[in-house]
Amino acid sequence: YRIRSADGSYRHYAARGVPVIEEDGSIREWVGTCTDITDRKEAGEALRQTNQTLQAIIQAAPLAIVTLDTDGHVLTWNPAAERIYGWTVEEVVGRVLPTVPEDKAEEFTANQRSAMGGQVFSAYETRRQRKDGTPVEVSISTAPLMDAAGNIQGVVALITDITERKRADGLIRESDERALRDYERLVERIAALAQALGAARDLVTIFRMLREFADASVPCIGIFISLYDSQRGVRTAVYAWGDGEEVDVSLLPPMPITVEGPNSRAVRTGQIIFTDDFQSRMRGHPGVVIGPPDGRLPNSSLVVPMAAMGRIVGTIEVQSYEVAAYNSQHASAMKMAANLAAVAIENVRLFEHESRARAVAEESNRLKDEFLAILSHELRTPLTAVLGWARLLRSEHLNSEMTARALEVIERNATAQKLLIDDLLEVSRIITGKFRLEMRPMNLAPVIEAAIEVIRPTAAAKNIRLESVLNPASSAVVSGDPDRVQQVVWNLLSNAVKFTSHGGRVEVRLEHQSDCARIVVSDTGQGIPESFLPFVFDRFRQADSTTTRTYGGLGLGLAIVRHLVELHGGTVRVESEGEGRGTTFSVELPLNQMRTANATTAGDRSRDADSSRSSEQFAIRNPQSAILEGLRLLIVEDDDDTCQLLARVLERRGAVVTAVSSSAEAMASLEESWPDVMISDIGMPGEDGYTLIRRARALGAERGVELPAAALTAYAGEDDRKRALLAGFQTHVPKPVEPSELIAVVASLAGRVRENHQE
Repeated sequence: YRIRSADGSYRHYAARGVPVIEEDGSIREWVGTCTDITDRKEAGEALRQTNQTLQAIIQAAPLAIVTLDTDGHVLTWNPAAERIYGWTVEEVVGRVLPTVPEDKAEEFTANQRSAMGGQVFSAYETRRQRKDGTPVEVSISTAPLMDAAGNIQGVVALITDITERKRADGLIRESDERALRDYERLVERIAALAQALGAARDLVTIFRMLREFADASVPCIGIFISLYDSQRGVRTAVYAWGDGEEVDVSLLPPMPITVEGPNSRAVRTGQIIFTDDFQSRMRGHPGVVIGPPDGRLPNSSLVVPMAAMGRIVGTIEVQSYEVAAYNSQHASAMKMAANLAAVAIENVRLFEHESRARAVAEESNRLKDEFLAILSHELRTPLTAVLGWARLLRSEHLNSEMTARALEVIERNATAQKLLIDDLLEVSRIITGKFRLEMRPMNLAPVIEAAIEVIRPTAAAKNIRLESVLNPASSAVVSGDPDRVQQVVWNLLSNAVKFTSHGGRVEVRLEHQSDCARIVVSDTGQGIPESFLPFVFDRFRQADSTTTRTYGGLGLGLAIVRHLVELHGGTVRVESEGEGRGTTFSVELPLNQMRTANATTAGDRSRDADSSRSSEQFAIRNPQSAILEGLRLLIVEDDDDTCQLLARVLERRGAVVTAVSSSAEAMASLEESWPDVMISDIGMPGEDGYTLIRRARALGAERGVELPAAALTAYAGEDDRKRALLAGFQTHVPKPVEPSELIAVVASLAGRVRENHQE
């Protein structure tokens, strides 16, 4: 009972009384105790509240909480356990736990025994069964239940349903296993691709291998491959495949590298480009789309650069109808394939280059052998006639008619042999760079006429009409070597007559263009096969080099023509509509604009042209006068004959000449005495004329004096003239030089022209 204390608080007491019984059975008195049990009462209340709290926690816990007694009967079964297993609390409390399937009974008994022995289990995973018989994956933690004395009274178990996690783990495991299998297959495909690409010897095979790899490795309804030309800054389409078949890309124009295009970005950055808005991109930037005939557009594309040795070779683009079809795994797969392909492409290019070089070498050897065979034939044929008739002359007494015929045959065949040897020497000089021209202003018409006259008897013998359309008054003046230009025309005419049948026609035309003179030689002969046109001007090449050929020769004439024309700064072309349709050769030589008005006839063209130039350019009225009287001249020339000639010409005009043969001697002479004018060759042993003039100019600058100087050289091209002027010479005079022109040049450099006028 409860008693209120004086301070107003309540306390709990427990009273106990025992009656004192008299002999007669009556109660005499009561004897008892009154005990303050307030503390015990409060402790009991706290325990009750704790039990209520624990019960609330058990009922609300998301984990299944189950307690069992020592016999395995269920004591506690919370709602979470009911949700997991399906049995209600009424169905299981007091009963043996029904959740253990038969195949797990032994495991459960062993764990139960261990728990009763005081062992704690933390989150061991196992399988149980629901009321409906379906399995459920659970994680169980157990601990023994003890009383106040420490005696084990049962087991408490905390249970979590891990079925979904197990399923997710299974899916992840399956995904990992699938990814591993995919990776293993990818490695196998990459290894197979690498082996196949290593054996590829042409680009189309490489592209088809890439298509097969892409089709097996990534989403792919189409593939587009382009190669990058870094020098031109463009991509060229080389392969496309879509809708199950290859697409012809040969007519697609080169594609410039842009800022926005995915292929261009891949080329510029070397990065892989994903495109998930393919259709909108194509509307803004039309390009190549690989797809079915119905016009359906892809939704995704993946562009991978092909790189070898740090250099972008090209790009591979794969396309798909799926949205966001490509991921990093796809990119990695295509990147490995692209890099292998880049190396293979470079290898094919090297292989093709080596194959071409090998073919060229083999063709060169074949041509060499063919040429040697032809040379042997061409040399032995006239030798046979020469030796045969010579022996007849020695061994037999021939009459005058036969003797004359023998001598004519010997002379003709000796001349033919000389021409062959001359051609060989010409080609040798051309190849070794020892070929020199004697350049001067010249009118082409007389030169062409001279060549025509040389070939006319040969043409007449075959009844070939030899026609010319020349206009000597057209003043088609070029800077050239008259003998060599005549050789060019003669070679072309000789070729035309040689390959034109009896009764045919050969025509020569001279045309005056705005900046060049054109010589056209055409014939009605056998023509040239189209396949041979690119090789017409090659050395030792002939359209017919068989042992049954109709025409002789070494195949050098047209090669010499080409080199001579090019040495004159011109070009030569050939045209033929095919066999039996005739041939036309065109030679273009640049006009000499400054000297056109001074051209004369071929008979005395060089002397008159040069003297005219001298008199008009330098205004010397009497070149025979002592205009150079007292001038100190330094001549630098390594050729003794030329040096003596120059000194003689200038000394006759009153000059005081010092002649030396090298740059070193010239510098020594300059140290001792400073001349009024220096005339120097360019090509000399040791230091050339360019170095000499630079050293002389430097010495003059130190002394504060000028040195007028002219380059007198056989290097007569326009580039040679510019180089001489840039080196420091005031003028450039090509060899050979007429005495009057040499005098005029020296007088001009010395400032004697004005003095001559005053006289």
